[in-house]
Amino acid sequence: MKVRSSSKFLLASCAGLLAAFGALHVGFVFAQTPHDPFWIGGRYDGNRVIIYFDAVRFNNTVPANAPRIVDPVVSGFFLPVELPTDYIATFFREPNAYRFALGEEYDVLSGGDAISVKLTTLVGTEGDEGVGNDSYIGALATVVGECSLFSTNGYYVVRPHRDPVCGSPRQAWPGGVFPTRFAEPMHDPVRFDVQTQIVALLTQRMISIASEQQRHAVEGLSPVFSVQAFRVADGSLRYYATAKWKSGAKPEPSGFSLGAWLTPTPALRILAVEANQNLDLPYLLNVADLGGGKTGMILGNGGEDSTSTDLVEYQDGVDAAHMRRLQSIAAGE
Repeated sequence: MKVRSSSKFLLASCAGLLAAFGALHVGFVFAQTPHDPFWIGGRYDGNRVIIYFDAVRFNNTVPANAPRIVDPVVSGFFLPVELPTDYIATFFREPNAYRFALGEEYDVLSGGDAISVKLTTLVGTEGDEGVGNDSYIGALATVVGECSLFSTNGYYVVRPHRDPVCGSPRQAWPGGVFPTRFAEPMHDPVRFDVQTQIVALLTQRMISIASEQQRHAVEGLSPVFSVQAFRVADGSLRYYATAKWKSGAKPEPSGFSLGAWLTPTPALRILAVEANQNLDLPYLLNVADLGGGKTGMILGNGGEDSTSTDLVEYQDGVDAAHMRRLQSIAAGE
């Protein structure tokens, strides 16, 4: 297995606050400083999150008695094992290593929400094979206080702890005012008329960029279509849509895939395109507010010989490959 790395959607269910304040968003993400690191978190089980903080080389030194632990309930975190503190500490000697320890608190983010978690078990996953690939080290983190992972979609943005824990009183917010605009995924279905317009735009774009052979292969076919709505940090609405035309024609099946980032204002239009004749396109896992007017996005990518989970900073007019990458957990042949 080849593992690659670059450096460095959760609606938190907080029963007490939600009962009292309805659709209250618990996290106050706007105080984020521009230099704070961010990582990808995944739901491990009912009240724990798995986080990989750093990419390392194990070089076949993982303790033989390191216990294999149950896989996370979400994919993309490979085959974790529990690792002892002294073994993890050996990787902190590297010049740019991120140092973390049991008992430290972090925030898991989705939309404008934040839940505090505490590191409780050190873990890692082995992927390096002596040919330039990476393994990962990190921790399982347990939810602190009255918060819950109930109703979350399982993928989170993680940052060092800054916010009050879930359940803090309204007076904890500056001036007692809660933020109302932030980056978040939208869960309501996109209107059918909007979907129809998006399909038309993607079809027109496919015709303009596909080769004559590709156009001929999918001529008359209706695409498999999906669309997800989300808001960026200023509250503006965006869409991410994909369309896949697949032909089973002989002698070789063929197809064309197109993804697009769109805005509905002032009129529905495409901002950037993801194109892949092999049908593999990024898929949107979650959106979170990074603070400072920045939108974080967790994307999944998968193909025949590789898979990755990427945390990027969304930017209008830029395709996923050119968005600023904050972390990538990846494996491939």
